[in-house]
Amino acid sequence: MAVGFFLAPFIVHRLGNTAYGVWVLAISSVNYLGLLDLGMRSSVLRFVSKGHAVGDHGGASDALSAALWVRLQISGLVLLLSAGLALLFPELFSVPPQLAHEAQLAVMIIGMTTSLSMSLGVFGGVLSALNRYDLQSVVTLIQLVLRVSGVVWVLRHGHGIVAVAICEFVTTLVGSVLVLMVARRIYPQLRIHLGKPKPGVLRSLWAYSFYAFLTTIAIQLVYQTDNLVVGTFVSASAVTFYSIGNSLCRYTDQFTGSMTLTFVPAASGYEASGDTAKLQSLYRVGTRAVMAISLPILITLIFRGRNFIGLWMGAQYSKESGTVLILLAIALLFSLTNNTAGAIAFGVSKHKTTARWAIGEGIANLALSITLVHWMGIYGVAVGTLLPSLFVHVGLWPRFISKLLGISRFEVIFQVWGPMFLAGVPFAAASYLMNLYAPAHNMAMFFAETLLLLPVFLAAVAIVFREQVRELVLPRLRSFFQTSAA
Repeated sequence: MAVGFFLAPFIVHRLGNTAYGVWVLAISSVNYLGLLDLGMRSSVLRFVSKGHAVGDHGGASDALSAALWVRLQISGLVLLLSAGLALLFPELFSVPPQLAHEAQLAVMIIGMTTSLSMSLGVFGGVLSALNRYDLQSVVTLIQLVLRVSGVVWVLRHGHGIVAVAICEFVTTLVGSVLVLMVARRIYPQLRIHLGKPKPGVLRSLWAYSFYAFLTTIAIQLVYQTDNLVVGTFVSASAVTFYSIGNSLCRYTDQFTGSMTLTFVPAASGYEASGDTAKLQSLYRVGTRAVMAISLPILITLIFRGRNFIGLWMGAQYSKESGTVLILLAIALLFSLTNNTAGAIAFGVSKHKTTARWAIGEGIANLALSITLVHWMGIYGVAVGTLLPSLFVHVGLWPRFISKLLGISRFEVIFQVWGPMFLAGVPFAAASYLMNLYAPAHNMAMFFAETLLLLPVFLAAVAIVFREQVRELVLPRLRSFFQTSAA
């Protein structure tokens, strides 16, 4: 989030609205080729975690080898499709003639990066399956340092989107090799076979990964298609305005997603041991934890987002990008409440229903966005994302959670969601009043005001969950201070 915060305005102002819009369109277009993964990474996480837990190292090796075999072949197809997309790209999105050749080269390099990630990315699933998120984070930070250093250097020396694409490829190559080495070191019992896998193994992988694949398609429809719709029906420069608001929501989603990703192998382990009580506890505590982290961020973006974007990117982006941000943040406010339940569903192989819903949401999003963009411009695309999201996450998910975990819908809405939303009301009111009467005039002031308001949320959480605070938090604080004094 910090890198995105500081790097995004630098890239936008160095490239300009049109070139940055072309860059976003190139990434969004090639990301669709990532759908050819067919959900294999999710299968690796599921079967390797299960095999490791029960000591079936041969089964884990077979699953990993089969996924790698499939992905290597798909990677070749990705390269071919990237070449075709590069040829058509200037005509598909009306790229200005002076940027056409550069855009084609960038698309091809991004395709190479996607191909590399797809072939070696299965080993990242091994780290997740073994709950070694510490090692995964170290590799990610190394990639981040290389990427930021490279992008800043090339843009400061006057290079454009092709140079940025090369930086992305190099950092992906370094990160993929590091993950491969770490995965082989921490799970030495894994044996990779590059020959054709056993039919039974492929069937097992596909039975699980098919619905993960549908979910991936839905995510692409919801989060990547918006940029393409704006680029096709409005303009390349309008993509910049839309993507600024959208990017802040994606940072928040990624931030909370890094937490809920750890719930997948945990849920698999609880299911394997038949511990339903721990699954229910994982849902309750995990959902409240995700909301405790995401609510202050999203409430701030909803009530003070325009002010923030004006200070962050420039006053010219405040109104349009800020309005997009408000609409998308409202959608995210409710969808994040179900992140924990979604991770548990993946962990226990009960994600078929949610995958179908996700596909329906994605199709409805696309249809509404294409319809409304003609009437409302980029705001219509955001509304097209908001409405299906509210229907699915507020209307359908509570009943599914009730069946999945054996708890009532009343508990889901009024005992898990309700207290956290209630705790957010005073913070929302304080944020609204702060924005109305004391809008920030610089970034330092904005963050200072946010820190000043944060205790309002923490106090509300402490009041709403006063029994848990009294039983769990206060004894630990007393113990900590007594130990420190001693």
